[in-house]
Amino acid sequence: MSRTAAFLVGMTLCGLMLTARADFDAALHAAERGEAYEGLTHPNDPWEAMNRRIFSFNETVDKYAAKPAAQGYRRVVPAFIRRPVGNFFENVRDFRSGVNNILQWRWGDAGNNLGRFGINSTLGVAGFFDVASSIELSKRDSDFGITLARWGVPEGPYLMLPGLGPSTLRDAPAMYPDYYIGLQRQIDHRPTAWVYSGVFALDVRARILDFEDAISGDRYAFLRDYYLQSRRTAAGQRSADDDFDFGAELDDDWDDDDW
Repeated sequence: MSRTAAFLVGMTLCGLMLTARADFDAALHAAERGEAYEGLTHPNDPWEAMNRRIFSFNETVDKYAAKPAAQGYRRVVPAFIRRPVGNFFENVRDFRSGVNNILQWRWGDAGNNLGRFGINSTLGVAGFFDVASSIELSKRDSDFGITLARWGVPEGPYLMLPGLGPSTLRDAPAMYPDYYIGLQRQIDHRPTAWVYSGVFALDVRARILDFEDAISGDRYAFLRDYYLQSRRTAAGQRSADDDFDFGAELDDDWDDDDW
């Protein structure tokens, strides 16, 4: 996470903290009177009004910048080049996941991820080729937000971060430890670091283009529910009544388009 992104996260958290007291006080007074408080429309989203404004900002940026760039990337760059680029970033994520699996005392998962990282970084030429999957060494994705969840840190309210998207009060500050052990922080040449971040963002946005049609109804509520339930599943905290199954195919190979 860059300094600009860290600043945006910090400002968002500060703003939400300042407005939270009024929301919770209003909800408390309404409960004492036996009335429903309309400001809390979702049990995990007490700051929905502000989150929706940030979501609207993100959607505008995506509509006029991120999505057109991703579509152009898909049109101009052939799949046989995009795939190794995606593999490279996935390899970096394997290292991050391995470190977090160790912090969670999940030694089998840590071995899988660090093994993948070692094999793909060497035999896979810096991760551009996914050799580890061909020998059935599976991924066990994790991050510091999941580590905190397994340590018992509460999820906290849902947050929509400017430029970064869905998060929670637990996951937002957890981005920095993951950034600290990531590759971008190890790049001393700032222009190179910015190019790395830009290509990463472009790769991520291009990957999800094919799944936008699956989003129905209220986009904000849809993405919020998907994010919260997928994070709980990853942390082993999914409740029995969670039946939101969008994204079941997200682990499939989504970049098989022909050039």
